[in-house]
Amino acid sequence: MPGRSGPVNIQFQLDAHGPTTLVVFDVAGRRVRTLIDGILWRGEHGQTWDGRDDRGLQVARGIYFLELKAHGRSAREKVLMLR
Repeated sequence: MPGRSGPVNIQFQLDAHGPTTLVVFDVAGRRVRTLIDGILWRGEHGQTWDGRDDRGLQVARGIYFLELKAHGRSAREKVLMLR
């Protein structure tokens, strides 16, 4: 699990267009930040998480999870925030 002290760059590809969400959760499963909540087209996409929550506050150091949901499928990845 790579540690991050700056923005997290997230790259993903969708096989078809449709409703897509990309959300950051803390280790307790609480939503920290919604990065994407809308319709995205098929193809490659990128999003950056600046380490802030939905209120604009810097998150604490620790483990977070990025969860991408699209087309009835989901993928999750750990991120270690070092700030």
